[in-house]
Formats: sequence, structure tokens, C-alpha cells
Amino acid sequence: MRASAHIAAEVRPGGRTRLTALAGQAPLLLRQTDTQQDPPAGPGAARETGAALVHLVGGAAGPLGGDELNYTVDLGPGAHVLVLSVAASIALPGPLGSESTLDITVRVADGARLSWSPQPMIVARGAHHRTTSYVDLVGDARLVWREEVLLGRHGEPPGSVATRLRVRRDGRALLDHTLAAGPRYPGSLGAAVTAADTAIGTIVIVDPDWAHVPPADRLPLPTRDDAGGAVTVLPLPGPAVVVSALAPDGLTLRRLLEPVSRVSNM
Repeated sequence: MRASAHIAAEVRPGGRTRLTALAGQAPLLLRQTDTQQDPPAGPGAARETGAALVHLVGGAAGPLGGDELNYTVDLGPGAHVLVLSVAASIALPGPLGSESTLDITVRVADGARLSWSPQPMIVARGAHHRTTSYVDLVGDARLVWREEVLLGRHGEPPGSVATRLRVRRDGRALLDHTLAAGPRYPGSLGAAVTAADTAIGTIVIVDPDWAHVPPADRLPLPTRDDAGGAVTVLPLPGPAVVVSALAPDGLTLRRLLEPVSRVSNM
């Protein structure tokens, strides 16, 4: 299956964001949701800031092996969009063992803000999946980008997944990170990569207000969790940080990343 979805937004006089494009093909369905409800950035935040709130809706099972899926997001100057999903997605094996792919291309213009925070991608046993995300920021664009991957459903061995996240600001690289884990990648489930953990999370925050904040003071967080998870915060070139977390399960991963979500309120 091949499918694509597109989000585009602009700011209107008065500061409210208008979605100029919101289109998708199954399974990549999109819905603009009521900003009178409480978005994750805090009760009423989307309404107060004039942001548009969009939910990703799975219109079919998958991605299945062999599927080629594509998102494009284009925010005009000053636009503010929060993107969530209604449920986790599950990468499933195809009949021939082929790879499923999800490509995400994002452009955030000067003064615009994007918060991308879908539910986790669960990589089922036997699945072979790749996600590639390219994010280009211009000027004082702000970004909160959150990715979570769970290796296998509860009680089953993991599938295989490769993710690449590249973030650039005014054409200069802030981050270009690749992770490959699962039985197709020898050694990836050992101590050097995931060890016994099956939940992996990444949050990238780009905030122009940090331009003159020392890197060590940008996002102070605890580094351990009572359930055995671990999180690290690394400064990036420019006013940005990347947060990486490993945990034995999705619930622990969420608990590790929740303080980041509170600090990165957009």
C-alpha cells in the first residue's frame, strides 16, 4: 500500500492558526480536533495561543510489511500546530517479510511552532519497519518533536526497526541521529544499545529563548527511574537539546519523559 498525508497551516490576523491543507489517504487519516478540549501542553493552551490541534487517525491496520507511507507538514510564518494521535500504531510483518516505511518531511517557517507528539510505534514480532523524519526550521521557529518506539507487544519478542531523525535550522544541522534495533541488527539488543529494555524515546526541543542559556541549564532532569529506566539530556548546536530515554516498558518510558513534556509546554 502507498499512502500520503499533508498538513499545511498559516496564521490569520488576530493570531489564530488556520489549516490550509489537511488531507490524507488511509491509513494516514487526519482530523482537526476541538481546541476547546485540553491539549497535552496544558488545559486550554491551544485555545489561548490560537494553535490548531490535529490528530493522526489510523484508518487501517499497520503499517504492514511493504507499505510506503508519507507525511508532509508545512507551517507558514507564525503558525502554531500541535499534532497528536488517537492511538499507538503497530508495525506488522507483511507476507513476504518486506520492509514497511514511513517518511516524514517537515518545514517550519520563521516564528512558527510545531509540537509533534504521536502515540508510540509498536514493532510487532517479525515486523521490519523504517521511519525517516526530516525537519527544517527557519529563523525563530520552535519545535518539540517526540518519538517513542516499543519493541514488541506485551510478552512477545521484538520486531526490527530503524529510525532516522534529521533536524536542521537555517540549513545547518542540529541533529542527525539513526537508531536500528531488533533481530535484523546484530548486537542491537545487547548492552551497547538497548540491553534488556524494550521502550525507546526521543524528544528534540528547539527554543530560541535558550539562545543565551548555558547548555547545562536548559533542561535539568533526573537521570534514573525507580523502575530501571534511564534518561539523558544532551545540548545541541544552537538553542536546542535532545532527550533520549530507555525503559523496560512503555509506562516507565512515559513517566521518564513526562517532566520534559511539562518543561517544553508549547
